[in-house]
Amino acid sequence: MPTPHRLLEIVAIAAFALLDVGLMARVAVAATTTASWCLVAVAVLTAYLVADFASGFVHWMFDRYFSVRTAIVGENFVKPFREHHVDPKGICRHDFVETNGNNCIGTVPILAAVHLLPLPPDDWLWLCVAAGTAAMMIFVFCTNQFHAWAHATRLPWYIARLQGAWLILNKRHHDIHHTAPFDRYYCITTGWLNPLLHRVRFFPLTERLIFQLTGVRAGRDDAAYAGLDPALYAAALRRAEVEEAEEALGREIPVGDGKAPQ
Repeated sequence: MPTPHRLLEIVAIAAFALLDVGLMARVAVAATTTASWCLVAVAVLTAYLVADFASGFVHWMFDRYFSVRTAIVGENFVKPFREHHVDPKGICRHDFVETNGNNCIGTVPILAAVHLLPLPPDDWLWLCVAAGTAAMMIFVFCTNQFHAWAHATRLPWYIARLQGAWLILNKRHHDIHHTAPFDRYYCITTGWLNPLLHRVRFFPLTERLIFQLTGVRAGRDDAAYAGLDPALYAAALRRAEVEEAEEALGREIPVGDGKAPQ
């Protein structure tokens, strides 16, 4: 029998689909001029960048703060992030609901709120808000799927092409994050912002500011925070190493050109 959280994920996915399609339909009706459609295009591109940043910020937050014992977010949000470094291929064994449900839980309230806003024809402000929100929520929805594909051994050729063109998260680019101590390149929608955020030391400086303001120090212990005993932790690491070796020997398709800026 499905757990209450899985039922919530299923309901959230259905609600997300209805709300986002409805918002896109409102945008299509409200944009009646060429200038309005150009604004929509700019809003969509901006939303892709914002979604990439949001994915990195959430990833960083659950990697570096809280624990599985934290109320509400611990078991269902923090734990999957902590387990992921122990078993990177685990995300590839998730079904559609498990992969995308949590993101939908986060996006549905935002979409519902934007539906309450006015959207007069060709009103540039509200058109930008509506189009940007609809696009960003789609990209947020896609983030975990892009992330899973970055860990997959075999992919459809068109997904590999998107990775190779760095239009979605590139496997070799994301591998930088999975190099101990796992403290950089957090963005997992496209990864476009990772080089910039790393260069300006955005996350280390943010951690320093949080420590100065609150006294809370960032830290991680993947095995302990994931609630794994040492034997299970070691077994997961060995399984990940075997899968990586099999991938290196038997990969049938390219999974990105590895040319993302470092």
